[in-house]
Order: sequence, then structure tokens, then C-alpha cells
Amino acid sequence: MIRKIRDISRKYALWVDYIFYLIFSPFKFKKFPINIKKILVVEDLSIGDILVVVPTLRALKAKFGAQIDIKVSPNMKEVAESLPYVNKIITNFDIDKDYDLGIILHSGSFKNSYNLLRNKVKYRIGCTKVGVLTPKGFFLNKKIMPNTKEQHKIEDNLDVIRPIKVDTQNKSLEIITDKEIDKKIISLFKQNKLNKFKVVIHPGANYKSHEWVPERYIKVIQFLIDNYDASIIITGSNKDKNILEYILKQFNNPILDLCGKTNIKEFFSIIKNSDLVISVDTSAMHIAAAFNKPIIAIFGDGYPKMWYPYTENKVILFKDYSTKNIYEEDVIEAIQKLIKK
Repeated sequence: MIRKIRDISRKYALWVDYIFYLIFSPFKFKKFPINIKKILVVEDLSIGDILVVVPTLRALKAKFGAQIDIKVSPNMKEVAESLPYVNKIITNFDIDKDYDLGIILHSGSFKNSYNLLRNKVKYRIGCTKVGVLTPKGFFLNKKIMPNTKEQHKIEDNLDVIRPIKVDTQNKSLEIITDKEIDKKIISLFKQNKLNKFKVVIHPGANYKSHEWVPERYIKVIQFLIDNYDASIIITGSNKDKNILEYILKQFNNPILDLCGKTNIKEFFSIIKNSDLVISVDTSAMHIAAAFNKPIIAIFGDGYPKMWYPYTENKVILFKDYSTKNIYEEDVIEAIQKLIKK
């Protein structure tokens, strides 16, 4: 019930804000520039949000053939370095004053739209999906009409550029990996004598409501070892140590523990060189999708319609907004289904 009230409140707030923009903004009358040579895309959120920007970047490059720069948070610079179609990565708004087009994907805030205006971006377009009461992109020349239907985030991003007649049918993800890092990870796998069938297990999540039951991971891992002679690779950050150490203690078999031992570019390469990924609702599933790796995505109190891994090579597990409703048998069935493919 709380979730429904929150979602309905957000929808009404978006429409109120949009109507306010239509009535009061003096910026909406500007015409779209004829020549687009330099574009700035703003995406201020986290790993998964940045990875699903790729279809939008691809569409912009195909339409305009322009230089495309991307503004991200400072701690997301390494992620952005692995994106295709990007010429330059920016981590603050000390930018050149010669951008023809500024596109805000997130957040469509008052501040971000003002920063584009302040830096003399000629034409500014952006989203409205941010917060409930947060002031939104008042200084935009084209503010996207609120879309209250639940759709994939890739579609949300493309909706921002569709009004300027830019779209794409190719909505696949891409990640560029470093060749030297690829060699390093392959060498690490060989040193640890991993078998041919390598499975990445990524239990950690940013939210407790996204975490799965540790005892069920243990049963799934044992199934993979017993039935497929799988080599298990555990990944995560230092904050996931407690749950991962608990899982690892249950096994005599050597499991490759990479929790907190890799950077994001190494993590990309680990998934690229694996054969199956099992993850909760976090960036690992989008990384797997980018490499078309079989992925089992376990969803709790999230939005699977908006954030599922964008690939055919997937199984989504989602039951009544709680990971506790997903059992090891569900994951084992998903493994068997994907391996048959």
C-alpha cells in the first residue's frame, strides 16, 4: 500500500511540475539548432544507470555524427571510460561553452538544468523523473512530458531524445574492456585452476530489501558444483564481506573469493570471461547483459519491468516484492533452463 501511494504521489507531482513549466518557463520557445556538432549528456547516478545509457548514445551518434561528452559523478568516471560512443568524460560543470545540445537523463533537476544554461548550452532537453517534491528542469528548452507507465529504463532514456526525432531499434548494451585487464583476469582464472564452467555469484546489494537469503546461495552453489563441476567466483564490495564470508565457510571446495579485491574495470572483465551470472538487483546483471552472458536476476523490492537485464539470455525471478519468496529450487530451475539454451 505504501509503495502504491508513493508511486501515485510521484506521478501527480510530475504532472504538476510539467504544467508549471509549460505555463511559466520562458525557455520553451527556442527552436532546435540546425547544426549539432557537440553534445553533452548528463547522467548523475550509479553503475547500472550509466550502462543503460548506451542505446541513447548510439542513437545520438548515428543521427548527428557529433562529438558526445558525458557528465557523470566523480566516482563513476571509470564506469564511463568503458562506454562506447563517448569522446570525453566530465565530472563537474566546469565545461566548454560551445555545446550545441545538452541532454539530461538523470537527474532532471532544477540545478542540472541551470548548469546547462549557465554554461551556455544552446539547446537543453531533459527528463522529469526525479523525486516527488524536488524542483525539476525549469531551464530546459524542451522538457519531456511525464510518462507514468512502467517501462525499461532504456526506453525512459530514449523518450528524452525522441521529441528531437532521434531513436534506435538497437537497444543492446555494450561495454569496452581493457585488453590488458582481460589478460590479467584470464591469467587469474588459470592460476586458480578454474574449470571450463565458471559461475559468478554476486550476492551484495545496495539495499537490504534486495538481498537474498545466504543459506539459499549455499544450496545453489552446492548444486552447481555437484551437477556441473562448476568453478564458483564470488564478487562484491568490502561492505558485502560478512554475508560472503558466511557463504564461503560452508565449503571445502576452493571458491575464488574476489570480494573487495577488484576495481570496476576488472569486474567487467570477470563477468566477460564467465559462463553464468547469478545476481540480485544490482549492476552485475546489466554487465552480464552487455556481454550477453546467461544471467539469473533475483528481484526483491525493486522494479523488474524497469530494470531487468536487457538481453534474451536471462531468467527474472520476482515474487511479491520480496526475495524471501524466491527459493533455491527457483534458481536451480533457472540454471537448468539457461544451460539448455
